[in-house]
Amino acid sequence: MKLKLLFRKSSRLISHKPQSRLGRLSSILIPVAALLSSANAYAQSSSEVNNKTVSDATNVPIVATGIFKKNARNFTGASTTVTAKELERFGNRNLITSLRNVDPSFNIIENNSLGSDPNRLPEVQIRGNASLPKVNDLQNNSGLNTPLIILDGFQSTLQKLLDMNANEVESLTILKDASATAIYGSRAANGVVVITTKEPVKGNLRVTYRGDVNVQAADLSSYSVFNAKDKLVLEQAMGLYTNNQSYYDYLLNEVNSGVNTNWLSKPLNNGVGQRHNLRLEGGDQTFRYSASVQMNDNKGVMKGSDRKFYNGTINLSYTYKKIKFSNNLMVADGFSANSSYGNFSDYVQMNPYWKAYDANGKVIKLLGNPGNSNYVGLWSTLPTNPLYNATLNVFDETKNTDIINNTSVEWPLLQDLMMRGRIGITKVKVQSDKFRPADHTAFAKYTDIDMFRKGDYRYGVGSKLSYEASLNLNYSKTFGNKHAIFAGMDYSMRESQSSDYSFLAEGFNNAKFDFISMAQQYGRDTPSGSEYLSRGMAAVGNVNYSYDDRYFVDGTLRMDGSSEFGANNRLEPFWSAGAGWNMHNEDFLKNSKVISQLTLRGSLGRTGSQNFSDNEALSAYRYYTNDRYNTSYGAYLTGVGNENLHSQQTMKYDMGMDAEFLNRRLKLTADYYIHNTNGLVSTVDLPSYRGFASYSENMGKIDNRGYELRATAFLVHNPAQDFTWSVSMAMMHNKNKIVQISQAIKDAQKSIENAAGATPSTLYKEGYSTNAIWAVPSLGIDPGTGKEYYMGKDGQPTNVWNSANLTAVGSTDPKVLGNLSTMVRYKDLTLNVAFGYRTGGQLYNQTLINKVENADYKYNVDTRVYDDRWITAGDNAEFKGMMVTDLTNKTSRFVQDESTINCQNINLQYDLHSKFLNQRVGVKAMSFSASMADAFYLSTVKQERGIVYPFSRQFSFSVTTTF
Repeated sequence: MKLKLLFRKSSRLISHKPQSRLGRLSSILIPVAALLSSANAYAQSSSEVNNKTVSDATNVPIVATGIFKKNARNFTGASTTVTAKELERFGNRNLITSLRNVDPSFNIIENNSLGSDPNRLPEVQIRGNASLPKVNDLQNNSGLNTPLIILDGFQSTLQKLLDMNANEVESLTILKDASATAIYGSRAANGVVVITTKEPVKGNLRVTYRGDVNVQAADLSSYSVFNAKDKLVLEQAMGLYTNNQSYYDYLLNEVNSGVNTNWLSKPLNNGVGQRHNLRLEGGDQTFRYSASVQMNDNKGVMKGSDRKFYNGTINLSYTYKKIKFSNNLMVADGFSANSSYGNFSDYVQMNPYWKAYDANGKVIKLLGNPGNSNYVGLWSTLPTNPLYNATLNVFDETKNTDIINNTSVEWPLLQDLMMRGRIGITKVKVQSDKFRPADHTAFAKYTDIDMFRKGDYRYGVGSKLSYEASLNLNYSKTFGNKHAIFAGMDYSMRESQSSDYSFLAEGFNNAKFDFISMAQQYGRDTPSGSEYLSRGMAAVGNVNYSYDDRYFVDGTLRMDGSSEFGANNRLEPFWSAGAGWNMHNEDFLKNSKVISQLTLRGSLGRTGSQNFSDNEALSAYRYYTNDRYNTSYGAYLTGVGNENLHSQQTMKYDMGMDAEFLNRRLKLTADYYIHNTNGLVSTVDLPSYRGFASYSENMGKIDNRGYELRATAFLVHNPAQDFTWSVSMAMMHNKNKIVQISQAIKDAQKSIENAAGATPSTLYKEGYSTNAIWAVPSLGIDPGTGKEYYMGKDGQPTNVWNSANLTAVGSTDPKVLGNLSTMVRYKDLTLNVAFGYRTGGQLYNQTLINKVENADYKYNVDTRVYDDRWITAGDNAEFKGMMVTDLTNKTSRFVQDESTINCQNINLQYDLHSKFLNQRVGVKAMSFSASMADAFYLSTVKQERGIVYPFSRQFSFSVTTTF
């Protein structure tokens, strides 16, 4: 939008003539010493007067897509934007958790094994699961549905999103449907998260500091195990000491002397961490600058587990005439350490009548040792104290360094034509070190032959260098105050070089000699490593047309080229088309006192994902490194490539509505979507005469469909009293179904299906969800015999468990997944509370089968072991008798309906405005906040949570000040 300005030296009325309906300025009476106005059809209008900014009263909302900036009022795509102000409401949570708290479609898959491990990268999905694992790794589907991460226009990683300094972020945008994501082509099927960092604010030097103290405390509310006295009573009742009275007497004496070890507390501590952020910025209309540093020390609840990283950013912006040069340099250095205390589950099963330490405070290596062989009737070898390894010189550490430099140039070639060039360089280096001395219990069963192999050091290193460049043209023009057009073109190229290797050294008999060169020898296996070079290019065009700010259409076409595609499919097209209707601008609604906005929109299009590596499209060779002929190496073919392999392609359909009512007091967004993914990269069997068992082919199909609802209501808005109360709700439903899989996957699953066991395996079957629970249907415990009866596929009951009767007995997919939050602000005090909930799905209660029905009474078990057990004929019981020794296999009896609610975040903030501090020490603003994350977790499924690493509750206190 261009402004026609008339000004004089004295105070006069400034007149203007807006050339676009997309931005408006109100006439203002000001003393004109200087007036600078820069606006376009997709940005907020503003004017600088006497070093102050007069903002447009009708700000135009923007959707940042990473390539083009789109006017939200005429945007046909489905997206969610989280501003920097909204991020403050969630305290000092990481950006991934903050996104989850706002939009449930950004779903963090709960990992019941790894809990709140600070070194675990979370599993994230947007609108469901659209990929399947490889045939040789069917039980692992992590990372297959990770969305594309874009940082200031360049591809980044989920780890960067997790570690990024939230104080440097201007906004986060989740792009979901085809109209929003098609501009990213073959990388966009899993959704896109766009990170926009803050630009320097002009003016005098401005300094902002924020300091946080974080405390993490383990949440053990889901654990209920026996104390020493009750556990020994249980063991005696189960007949463990029928033939070993002397050992029972020894343990009873221990209990009577007061031994009651709380093993669950032994590997835990309250993790006290800290975070510090310092940002400096300033400049004028020509040159602006900002610099920031961050230190984040995240202490986990398992002793010795932590993640510490440092971030530094320098952002420079210089305008010469009409050309704007910008450069953003980001440097990050991280260090993470895993706990030397092992798995938390090892401590949960320890018997409380075992002493952890001797009279001198030293860790006892073998537990329950009476000093003689009385234990032989119960133990062949006494169990090892899980605390023992932590007394040794052991470490498991990872170091990483990231350097990112993004440079951009913007040049308005014409009044309505903008050219932007960008180039980004990313350098990543990772090093891992894991050392275990010879005394470590992992080597306890090594024989004399392997004595000199005891103790090992695994070393790994990896690096990646990426380049990405793009040239962008934007054209925006309004004709006759009714016809507005936006056209954008972008051409980009990228290259990524990566390599990694690791090797194992063995023979560290002295725990003090932990330097890798002190090893006796290398491991028996050869070093492992890989080296990749990937290149890609893309050309994308986007056109948006709006008529009278009522009707609008949008179209995108992208051509993607990648070295990862097969030789016969180097280029692939992706596209989208969308349309919308701003009903609130129609004459019959324009003057409505109830409806402030009512927009209907719809889109369809095709996007893709690249869940395969180069060696699946290309035939790969490996050298004979252990043999040679005349100083030359031979080579052999390791796999057959598929020259026709292409990206997995997802056809997306979306219908949505955006509405605001009662002068914007109530906001509502609704979407219904269908995502059909075709051409899943799957494995196809080959005949034996080909020499290879299989190769990769596009032949799988998955269907995801569902709806999303988001609403915000300002229940109280009283500017006079400075009091505001708002409530927000968001929910989603997604139904996932496998339509087609390869015969190779079907064949590979046969051995998994036929295997007995207490834990259901992940199976992929056509017509069922990827998250289906597979078990044998149970008819319950027969009151007469105490045996379990099952339903066979022939419809007849049987008391024999048979894997052939495996059936989908539930799904972990919830019917509804959502968030609830409220914000109350009175004067300078603000309270935000956020909840998450899920209902309608099922869980397999692993605790009931492992710690109750299949309990190993030699170790500690769940206190529910007595409950609802079959004892005598006629008992209607949920579980088999306690004396039954036959192990129970996976059965629907342990599948339970899940409904869960958890308090995700509570944040209380006070903003201090003090004239005294401002005048005396230059403090312009100061705020204090206290927050609590994961305050409670309530579920209908009562099972242990955090098996390997516990979940935690997090408390934080922070202060922010600006000079």
